[in-house]
Amino acid sequence: MSAAHSISPQDDKGARRAKWQRLLRLVLVALTLLILGSIGLRLAAPYLISNSLVRSALASAVSRWTGHDVFIADIPEITFWPEPEVTLTGITVSRGDGASRQILGEIDALSARFGFVSALRGQPKFNAFEFVRPRIRIERDAAGRLDWSNEGLLSEAVRSVAPSATGGQQIDVEMDADIGTVNVVDGQILLVDAISGRQFEALGVTAEIDWPRLSAPLSGTASFTYDAVPVELKLDTGAPLLLIGGQDASVSLSAMLPGMTGALVGSVNLLAGFSGTSDLDLTVTDMPAVVRLAGLRLAGTESWRSAALKTRLMKAEDEWRLEDLEFEINQSRGQGFLAVRKTPGSRPMLGGTLALGHLELEDLLQALSIGIDDRADVRLPSLTRWMDFDLRLSATTAALSRFELENVGASLIGRGDEMKLVIADSDFLGGSLSARISGSGDGFSQGADLAVMISDARLGDLAKGLALEGPVVTGIGSVDLNAKLAGAGWRRNIETMSGTLRVSANGGQLEGFDVDGVRRLALNRAYFQLSAAGTGRLEFDRFDMTAHFGAGSAEIERSLFVGSDQSLSLSGLIPYSREALALVGELTPSVTDTTSDTLRFFIGGGFADPVISPILPPRGIGP
Repeated sequence: MSAAHSISPQDDKGARRAKWQRLLRLVLVALTLLILGSIGLRLAAPYLISNSLVRSALASAVSRWTGHDVFIADIPEITFWPEPEVTLTGITVSRGDGASRQILGEIDALSARFGFVSALRGQPKFNAFEFVRPRIRIERDAAGRLDWSNEGLLSEAVRSVAPSATGGQQIDVEMDADIGTVNVVDGQILLVDAISGRQFEALGVTAEIDWPRLSAPLSGTASFTYDAVPVELKLDTGAPLLLIGGQDASVSLSAMLPGMTGALVGSVNLLAGFSGTSDLDLTVTDMPAVVRLAGLRLAGTESWRSAALKTRLMKAEDEWRLEDLEFEINQSRGQGFLAVRKTPGSRPMLGGTLALGHLELEDLLQALSIGIDDRADVRLPSLTRWMDFDLRLSATTAALSRFELENVGASLIGRGDEMKLVIADSDFLGGSLSARISGSGDGFSQGADLAVMISDARLGDLAKGLALEGPVVTGIGSVDLNAKLAGAGWRRNIETMSGTLRVSANGGQLEGFDVDGVRRLALNRAYFQLSAAGTGRLEFDRFDMTAHFGAGSAEIERSLFVGSDQSLSLSGLIPYSREALALVGELTPSVTDTTSDTLRFFIGGGFADPVISPILPPRGIGP
């Protein structure tokens, strides 16, 4: 190759630089023209786009979406920077004419962005809607349908929507339409519910909704106040049209309000509530506040301060099931399974099995309207008014008044106004306890039968828990109680109980009965208080007592303490409703004791410190 046709590396490098400079100038010119064109179009937009056209198009869009008449009070405001946007003020949505005209909604201001090119074509397309201080009225009829849309685009889409194979929704292509984002500022929603006859009003509604198209999923957040209580919601659903139309729709819903948070992931139906399978998670940190907000008070929950529940909720044809149930009440945990079954012509049946860490038996009885104490002047409603029961319960510990039971197994069966609660077995005061109570009427108002069997328990601790005054039996023993009850409030109306009581023990002491002191004072006193005899005790090898009671008084048929040195027998009456004694006692020395005589005496007065009066033998009888 000749030197005339050779290209040096410096020439090639310069050519490439020139090429890039020409391309850069072209790009800069194009960008400049684009920016100038955009600015020019926006400057010319007020002359190219008619205000009345945009106003009419947005009003028509609102009317087309809702299917109702739309009235705009003021002149619209249109801006083109940074994006084209129109704002309408004084909007009223209504239906009917003349005297039958009903206002469904009022909006102080409605803003929407629109496409510049579509507006130039005379058919502006809107998105990014913002509603400022809307006031919406929604009616829910007796069938559960929401009467807020008529023959509009949204209503047509709702009627034509169908579930998709993937769990979402599908509609005809010609039904689909762009929506975009919807923001609500300081709104008000009034729901008039024909089913309950109540009105629910949400104030200060602020919401952000992202719904690209009718066929697309919806996600949004909202905050408002209800009955002066702030509430926050978050919703995600792949089938918003199914949800609006009262069909089964998959949702992810979370809520937060003072004292409570909750989350639901599953299937919901606005007409029928939960449907299919849903995962439910609730946490209540302030139960009294939530109860006040709900306006619902239930017997047995008065002492609840916190609660939590996590379960898989399943709905079959005639049954609701709470699978994998985990719950916590006042930091006491439990788990199990519950089911509510409803059959035609009968009350709902609540059945299942629950295992609890701790059970408050008094709360359970109160929940069944079985008031064993005067908790309140007004009785709260109980579940027994609405449903029947067939439950199996177990608890690591259980409390009843001052007593605690361990390893409790129990069952609860209720049909109509008949109820039976059985504690099959439990560990109690070193021994065991089983009990059964069955009766009829609301809270056993028509009477009940009670049976309590205690074996090998510490009788001294039992007496202490019952707050018995005066001499008490200590040692390991057994108690059998069979009683008939007439009405609730048994502690207050203890005199209405009647039945039999048997107590026995092998070895122990009668505390507060000083045998030597009683014999000493009986020698020269006509009467004396038991406490004056001393603080000793009567040792015994065997104790057996049988009593019948009723009308506030117990008749002691047999009460015998047998010791190695002497024995004590008691008989007579104990008017326990007056905490009094009226007994005849007899201290008998053993056959090997030749220095002591049999001492008979009368013991009466109050439980705490009764009075003993020796019974002298008739003249001419005795040593």
